[in-house]
Amino acid sequence: MGISRFTNTIIFMLKDFNKTAIIAGERNISYAEMLQRISLFAHHTPSEAGAKTIVLSENREGWIYAFFSIWNNHGIAVPVDATSTVHDIAYIIKDCRPVCIWTSRKKVDLAREAIAEAGVEVQILLIDDYEQIECTEEKADIVYNPQDTALIIYTSGTTGSPKGVMLSYENININVRAVTEEVEIFNADRRTLILLPLHHVLPLVGTVIMPLVAGGGVAICATMSGPDIMDTLCRGEVAIMVGVPRLWQTIYAGVMKKINASFVTRALFNLCARANNLTLSRTIFKAVHKKMGGHIRYFVSGGAALDREIALGLQTLGLEVLEGYGMTEAAPMISFTRPGDLIPKCVGLPLNDTEIKIIDGEICARGPQVMQGYYNRPEETAQVIDKDGFLHTGDLGRLDEKGHIFITGRSKEIIVLSNGKNVQPNEIEYKLEKFEDRVKEAAVVQDGDLLRAIIVPKIEWAKNLSDEEVEEALKREVLEPYNLTVANYKKLMSLFVYRGDLPRTKMEKLQRFKLKDILAAGFHAAKEKEPEVEPTFEEYQIIKHYIETEKKVKVRPTDHIETDLAFDSLDRVGLQGFIEQTFGMKMNADSMTSYKNVLAIAEQVADHKTRIEVEDEDWNKFLHKSSADLELPSASFSYPLISRTFRAFFKVYNRLSVKGVGNIPAEGPFIIAPNHQSFLDGPLVSAGLSTRILNDSYSYATEEHFNSAFRKFVARNNNVILMERGNLRDSILKMAEVLKQGKNVIIFPEGSRTHTGGLGAFKKTFAILSKELNVPIIPVCIKGAYEALPRHKKFVSPHQIEVEYLAPIQPGANLSYEEIAEKVKKAIGVVLDK
Repeated sequence: MGISRFTNTIIFMLKDFNKTAIIAGERNISYAEMLQRISLFAHHTPSEAGAKTIVLSENREGWIYAFFSIWNNHGIAVPVDATSTVHDIAYIIKDCRPVCIWTSRKKVDLAREAIAEAGVEVQILLIDDYEQIECTEEKADIVYNPQDTALIIYTSGTTGSPKGVMLSYENININVRAVTEEVEIFNADRRTLILLPLHHVLPLVGTVIMPLVAGGGVAICATMSGPDIMDTLCRGEVAIMVGVPRLWQTIYAGVMKKINASFVTRALFNLCARANNLTLSRTIFKAVHKKMGGHIRYFVSGGAALDREIALGLQTLGLEVLEGYGMTEAAPMISFTRPGDLIPKCVGLPLNDTEIKIIDGEICARGPQVMQGYYNRPEETAQVIDKDGFLHTGDLGRLDEKGHIFITGRSKEIIVLSNGKNVQPNEIEYKLEKFEDRVKEAAVVQDGDLLRAIIVPKIEWAKNLSDEEVEEALKREVLEPYNLTVANYKKLMSLFVYRGDLPRTKMEKLQRFKLKDILAAGFHAAKEKEPEVEPTFEEYQIIKHYIETEKKVKVRPTDHIETDLAFDSLDRVGLQGFIEQTFGMKMNADSMTSYKNVLAIAEQVADHKTRIEVEDEDWNKFLHKSSADLELPSASFSYPLISRTFRAFFKVYNRLSVKGVGNIPAEGPFIIAPNHQSFLDGPLVSAGLSTRILNDSYSYATEEHFNSAFRKFVARNNNVILMERGNLRDSILKMAEVLKQGKNVIIFPEGSRTHTGGLGAFKKTFAILSKELNVPIIPVCIKGAYEALPRHKKFVSPHQIEVEYLAPIQPGANLSYEEIAEKVKKAIGVVLDK
């Protein structure tokens, strides 16, 4: 605790021992009383040096007394999850052989059953018997040897059986000193909230040891409920709150729901985001701070990576987030963000005397906070601490030139597909959980080369719906919008509705090793309920083979082409053409998506086919077919005028800058391929085009945006080729005809606006046109339009916008459609990330 390596005595950094150390309900306990009660508990705690004592209790003041009484007697504390099963506690008892268990009256039966199952003789002591009785003991004076084992913390079991992590006083001391002396985060004026269960090293060190040593004291929150948290924050005048990313996600979502309900508060939020000034944000959002007691100085996040949007969003509200990175094996910190040094996706600088190396992409750390080892498991210790003393974290990352650590993934969680693509499931899960009106929580599971989602629906929304109704709604309202924003290999092929809580540790980490059992049980139940028989008729087998070849997925008869197989508009064009060539019948895209599944499409084909002649789609042949009968839109005299008016507006209101105009060819044909950030992108992409090029440039847009007679009239007279869902092939032929006439096409490869500001999957329509007609592509990077007008807003904010035309990309005879699309995406991505 002040735990000083020089004095070997726990020192509290304050002079007034009458100051409040613990707030528990209506009780205020002074430092003097706390130390007296530690002495009282110590009289009953085993006195043998090195004796192991379990603390098994809900969070309460007596938990703190019991814990420090073990240290007072030179023992080893073993905090255990109070919500564990009998079997789990028995496992720990058999593993570490404790002499004693401090427990509460609520948990005493659990302790007795676990002792009986373990078959080990263990003394039981009740916290309730000593927590509030009259106490006249002398104040405790805790003396220690820095190298002695202070704690055995059992890992939370995200991948299997827990292991006992042995931590010394020195391991803990390095963490405490880092945030009380080297960087003053905890001090005598800042009280900390105890919220998370104390059997885990982060809340134990971060919400008990650090704040009590610093002299600021703690306030114990009775439950994890919102009202209790707010009440404790206010009554305790709490300045520091330690939590996990899901807690901050919940708080941020709740606040933003209220902010987005008003144009004024949205405008103020955008203003603070641009200003990036904590003082201004705290002034403007004073009401938010007041509801949290008005004393919050820092949110401290740990346990898992915090999403960039949440970190920046909370900062915009004037709530500074400090992110700690580490693990139980580092007691717990390896690095943390210093106040005023928030960098998106960065977990800060290492602690002093800590050396970081990136070994084969993995973050490895060596320093005085690294554990002594796993209890009684030397072989497993050697697997994570190498011969040079580096702790292998299992996290993938990189360092910048100043030593900041950036986490790029979790090696144990990463999904590796057979094509070599790596998928971080937590990224997908976060995107799914942003559909907060429908999704309570989500998990992603690998099934061969497919990604499947387990979705827990919002209880209020789903309680009166059947699983089938919930599944259909989630496919339509969650999976389909998600699949439109990501690369093919990240698309979700199916979902399973799960009406329970996903298996998590007390620190909210997903126990991924349990997910496949949930999914397997669900599919088994579905199979028993409705056996899936593979159709054998020829039309189904031909269509199935075509889809599996094109999409590189396994097709089931019950799969829907859009929500299960992630068909985009071009995929539907390909299937439409295949059916026409193979079976001699017409089937437009709208009718395809209206069919229940692949089997229903095949049955329709079987009933109306005129022939069966299997052949592959030849895009070259298709794009060079005669299209003289197709009516192309034209440009009215107002088209350039409207474009110039928009450009003038953006230059004044959004400080629009246009770069790379020299990369635009003087003559066509060429394809302009911008990223798609907002509804502003159409006029933005034309901002650098001359009047002549503008008149010769045709835009490709979905007909949903021109769904009235007037809007269709506007499209016809402003060079807009509509993507007609009922006749996609003719829409593509129109673009081909424009290019063959020496004119230009503007097409957004993502198809729809970004949900996050980043790049979505690039559909290959533009790449097919480029390759088969030998037309160059001009990538265009639009930056700032997402911030000016994201999906959820109706009004344009004055955020600065940049448009940059990049060097032309030639299709190349040896490049595939996918390679061309990826090359364009990469070029835009490089500029977008600057």
